[in-house]
Parts: sequence; C-alpha cells; structure tokens
Amino acid sequence: MRPLALAFPCLMLVAGCSHTPPSASSAPFCMASIQSYSNPEAGARGDFSPNVRFADLRIGNNSVGYGAAGGRRDEITIADGVLHLARPSAGDSFTERQQFNEGEGGYMVQLASPGSWRPAVELGSIATLDDLGAAVARTAAQQGCGGATKLAFRFKARIQHAEWSLDTLPKRGDFATDAQEAIIVGLYATADQDKHFVPQGRNIHAHVVFPMLGVAGHLKAASFASGGQLTLQGS
Repeated sequence: MRPLALAFPCLMLVAGCSHTPPSASSAPFCMASIQSYSNPEAGARGDFSPNVRFADLRIGNNSVGYGAAGGRRDEITIADGVLHLARPSAGDSFTERQQFNEGEGGYMVQLASPGSWRPAVELGSIATLDDLGAAVARTAAQQGCGGATKLAFRFKARIQHAEWSLDTLPKRGDFATDAQEAIIVGLYATADQDKHFVPQGRNIHAHVVFPMLGVAGHLKAASFASGGQLTLQGS
C-alpha cells in the first residue's frame, strides 16, 4: 500500500505535483552555431592576414561556408564538406584547388556544419537571387523558424544565368555562366547579418559550385528556370 499512498496526493492535487516539460528537442532548430572568423578593423587598414588556419577549421561532411583566404589570395567556398579555393587567372579564366598548403588560412571564414538536413522542398522557377532568399525565408517560417534565425541552406538546381565573382587580390574576377548544373550553398540569417557578411538588403549570403566547370565562387545574381531542391539545416 505504500506506493499508492505516495501517489495519492498527486491524484488529488494535480496543481501541486511536478510536471515534466516538453523536451527542448521538440522546438524547431533555428539558431545554428557558426564558426566565424574575421578582423574588419585590420581589413580596413589593408591587412588581410589570416585569422584562422585551414587546418584548424572543423569541416565535416555537411559543412557549408564562404570567405576569403589570407591576403585575399583565394575566394573560399565550402560545400558538402569540400573546401574550394579559387582565383582568376589569365584572360577571363580561373583556377581552383581543393588542397591547402601548410600554414595557409582564411582572413574571413563563416562556416556552418549541419548535423542533419531537413527534407528537401521542391521550388518552382526562381527569377532572381532575391526570390531565392524569399523562398528560403518562407520555407524556414513554414518549418517553425519565423523569428531570429541562422541556418545553412543548400539549393540544387540548373542555372539559366548566373553572375558570380572571385573577390581576390591583386586581381578580381567577375564571370557570367549560362545553362549549368549548380549547387548553391550559404547562410540564411536574420540575426548577426554584419558579423556573417550577409550583403546589405538581403537575408542570404550565397556561393555557387559548378561541378562540371570545376569551380566555385560568390554568387551575385542568378535565375533558375527549371526550379530545384532546397534543403535547410536541421540540427
């Protein structure tokens, strides 16, 4: 009878009994942890020395990121765990490498490493990069992230037209590409936008990988006539 006696007060006085709150894991995951490295004050003085060594970055299989190498020598794109280091070359061409040398690092790096991705969402035709940003925001809100949000995103689609750049020194590269399969990655942020270098007036910082061209860079403008699959960071 002893267990019953212990239980009886809770049966009669529900308001006074302890109640286990819902698990925190049931809340939508909306604020990702971002590995963020930069020194804007030094950059304003023309000092683009590395702020993190590439060897010290925690890059996993799902990692997504962007930035500039030390000295702004290369444009950094990180997609599906692969580090892309690209720069313009002679004429209107470019070179890319995926291996770094000992001691190399990034002046600015923003890196998210999802533990998981949410189910893919099919998007229709996207006319502009701002339309893609709106689709990301809409999808995030539908998945429970309507307030302050920082999440990696991945969009796989066929580019109708893209304008992209390699913001490097001593030479900058600006390129236009049509009719290519592409993977668009980046960070969707409604919080800490300056810290994560989200362009003014936008909610995403996007980079593009062209698998068939063997290069990746900063995406400035794009249209995706055939739509594509959008996935947001899930954990």
